[in-house]
Amino acid sequence: MKKENLEEFSYNAVLELVLSNHFQPGEFLLETEITTLLNLKSRTPVHHALGQLVAMGFLDRKNKKGCFIPLPTPEDAEQVYIVRENIESQSAMAAALHASDEEIRELELIIEKEPDIRKSEDVVAYSSINENFHSCIAKISRNRYLQQFSKQIFWRSNLYVFFFQYKFKLGKKGELQKDSPLQHIKILEAIKNRNPETAGRLMAEHVRCTYNSIWG
Repeated sequence: MKKENLEEFSYNAVLELVLSNHFQPGEFLLETEITTLLNLKSRTPVHHALGQLVAMGFLDRKNKKGCFIPLPTPEDAEQVYIVRENIESQSAMAAALHASDEEIRELELIIEKEPDIRKSEDVVAYSSINENFHSCIAKISRNRYLQQFSKQIFWRSNLYVFFFQYKFKLGKKGELQKDSPLQHIKILEAIKNRNPETAGRLMAEHVRCTYNSIWG
């Protein structure tokens, strides 16, 4: 397998290990252990994968100890979701101003895939399609800083989604599972209608709904 393929494989595999609850909050992710789990000959791809997840804000790092899953707290969650609400609402507003017909179709294709993935009860797959929707809007904003920070804050907020929300509600008719795709559709309609104020408001409400479904 080529070097870049090994790194991509390691990144996806480490992410899946975390999202499938193989590791718990506060636990360190040891390069040697993960390399063995993935049947790799070298720790280098795992090292790079962990570095990417730290850069994304999904993992934290302690000097001389390595990478670990942050311990979620209500205070941190509130701060994370306040920032995410503001960043993503700005992205949605900008997307309503700049989206091309091709980019709108890209968002429509993402939304079309959501129902089947949601029914599969595959946490990792649902996270991926959800990220695609939000990252696509950030890309359409034409603002590279919104793209960068949106990706980081998305994954940080997903710590709470995975370790609190999905653990109890995925596979049931939970509020987040039921409402999130409908909210995506409304956000897309506002972008298609070139209505930045509505797109921004709906995105802010969408992010706030996710927060409230966890802590409300």
